[in-house]
Amino acid sequence: MQKKQLILGLGLSGRAAAFFLLSQNKKVIAIDNNLKEDDEIKKLKKNKNIEIFKKNLVDFSKIEKVIVSPGIDPKHEILKKAQKNNIEIISEVELGALFLKNRCIGITGTNGKTTLTKLIVHILNENNIQAKALGNIKTPITSYINQADIDDILIIELSSFQLEKMYTKFLDAAIITNITPDHLDRYLSFEDYVEAKLNILRCLKNENFLYATQKVLKTFIVKNSNINIKEVKEDVVDIAIDVCMDLSIEKENILKAIKTFKKVEHRLEFVREIKNISFYNDSKATNVHSVIYAVMKIQTPIILIAGGVDKGSSYNEWKKVFENRVEYILLIGESSKKIEKELKGFKVQICSSLKIALEKAFSLAKKNYSILFSPGCSSFDMFKNFEHRGEEFKKIVNRL
Repeated sequence: MQKKQLILGLGLSGRAAAFFLLSQNKKVIAIDNNLKEDDEIKKLKKNKNIEIFKKNLVDFSKIEKVIVSPGIDPKHEILKKAQKNNIEIISEVELGALFLKNRCIGITGTNGKTTLTKLIVHILNENNIQAKALGNIKTPITSYINQADIDDILIIELSSFQLEKMYTKFLDAAIITNITPDHLDRYLSFEDYVEAKLNILRCLKNENFLYATQKVLKTFIVKNSNINIKEVKEDVVDIAIDVCMDLSIEKENILKAIKTFKKVEHRLEFVREIKNISFYNDSKATNVHSVIYAVMKIQTPIILIAGGVDKGSSYNEWKKVFENRVEYILLIGESSKKIEKELKGFKVQICSSLKIALEKAFSLAKKNYSILFSPGCSSFDMFKNFEHRGEEFKKIVNRL
């Protein structure tokens, strides 16, 4: 009897894995405790080879492999039981990597990886080199495989969650932009988070290239004779230039392509100016260091709107950077009281909603001020995701 593939979590990557496995004539069981019925789920349910459950009802004697979505807690009871039953657990990325025959470049880091992924793809495409962005950038690898073109260079954004269970050597190059504390609500320590990030090295084919900054190399990388190391600057544009030059593109053509690159939405995105007050949507800033980056980039006095679901990091690092830059801090969400406590000495006010915070910021702002929405936290207490949060911010701004 053919054993079944168990998919834990039917979010973006779980659905992609389900459709892919079904296309391979595999039998699938999928479990999602928070499943919401939509057109994709209805389409999946029409296939006789898949069973979808909201409860954790699993007969492990019938399971060959567990494919786990990145948002699932590693301590989930099904994962524990699978381990006890010696059943292989892999990620959706690992499942996809097993089938890829393309040249692949993997990108990880605490900040900057999405922008860098999109920028490299843009430069390559502008120079008539076929490239696709996959992975954590909202296009799962398994959704690409059945339409794969061997000529595509794949630029794959990889989060720490995706890298936790990665073993396949499928990368021709790896890039680590930076590593700073994040997701400490999931990991027991910063060291555990670093270990997950560095799993990208396990995915490098022998004698291929790691691009990393001096700080990353000095702090985290143990020299390995099987890896060729290339030191790069911390700025994503500089990294993209180095990588694309190594792909035989002339620097002049790279710089030309960069000029036509559109910035990533929700990342220090200028929304509009009202009465000489500038509004910036930085909803993609989901950790402490992203906010520091945004504050340092803006040259005018700032009213900061921050807060959301705390990820376990300290906000004390903001103090030094905020001095003489941030005039007021308006807080929303679950983390408000913790941030207020850690930022004693600053003008801080807790607001019950983003709308109220934004209206308050507008009333406080003076000519040539900037109102910066850079939460430094996850969005799931008040919003579906950072995109939803950013869209709401822009809607409110455009109604002012």
